[in-house]
Amino acid sequence: MNINGIEQGISLYSYNQRYVEQPSYSADTMFEELNKLGVQKFELVGACQFNEYPRPGAGEIDRILAAAEKHHVTPFSYGGYIDFGRITGHTPTDEDFILDLTADLMTARELGAAFVRETNIPNHLLPLAAQLAEYYGVSIGIEVHAPSKPSDAHIQEQLAAFEDIGSDRLGFIPDFGCFIERPTAPGLNQYINNGASPELLEYIIANRHSGISEADLLEQVRAQGGGQAERQAIADFFGFLSFGPADIDGFKTLLGRSLYFHSKFYYISEDLQDPTIPMRPLLEAITASSFQGVLMSEYEGHAFHNDDAQEQLGRHLTLEQNILNDLAPARV
Repeated sequence: MNINGIEQGISLYSYNQRYVEQPSYSADTMFEELNKLGVQKFELVGACQFNEYPRPGAGEIDRILAAAEKHHVTPFSYGGYIDFGRITGHTPTDEDFILDLTADLMTARELGAAFVRETNIPNHLLPLAAQLAEYYGVSIGIEVHAPSKPSDAHIQEQLAAFEDIGSDRLGFIPDFGCFIERPTAPGLNQYINNGASPELLEYIIANRHSGISEADLLEQVRAQGGGQAERQAIADFFGFLSFGPADIDGFKTLLGRSLYFHSKFYYISEDLQDPTIPMRPLLEAITASSFQGVLMSEYEGHAFHNDDAQEQLGRHLTLEQNILNDLAPARV
């Protein structure tokens, strides 16, 4: 599906639950699923799909390419990974970074992917990264991922570095998980199933960014009858399950240097709404920037053990199409 120059793709990470749990669920199966959804372009995540990683053998590459050709789908991007924690107690050197990046660029080229997605490249190595990207013919996108936000100082410093270098081979891949405004519906259901009060959960959500400390909010919730389930929710919401007002203004500053987008989501309702991520403002900003390229849907509901990736991806693609079609006249 291509709407005024914006095409939809799917990250194969979306199918990770079945890929891990069902030995017969292969790349061939995933490509069949893409066909059913009418999607041609995909992102492959090396650490998930390859037994030999970070440098898969020719046999693994050939297996992916043969299945892709069979189902008429295209490897658009390759999800690489520069591993900070590979060796306990060892701080990666510049040489470590470049070796990992080179391995990912080589794999992306062998797959025929136009882009490699990375997470950690120090700014002082970006000029060399640009040279390597040019040599291998693969553009490097740095993912802007939660808990980072586009307006954060280190992201803006990276943007300035991109501008100084001036290479079209370097850019951002904003991940929509940066813009979560409230906890996911499946996640809230888990707290409720563990005994949390829906009313108290809403109270916690409403007060998370009111200036109240974690300890004070916990005391307030306890005074209203909250127990262990509510305590866990508070700990999570002040920790790794953070959320808050979406940084749309910061997002706009990255659009001129964005290569494509990770359209991450956790749950789309039956009436095609995302209760967690503000899809319309994000797509409004993208279309207003005259971006032409790929929105890469990435389902992460398997974090809550919901075996419904295909259904959820179908809803998400339709939601994007509805918004993009509605916004299409604005691009004329």
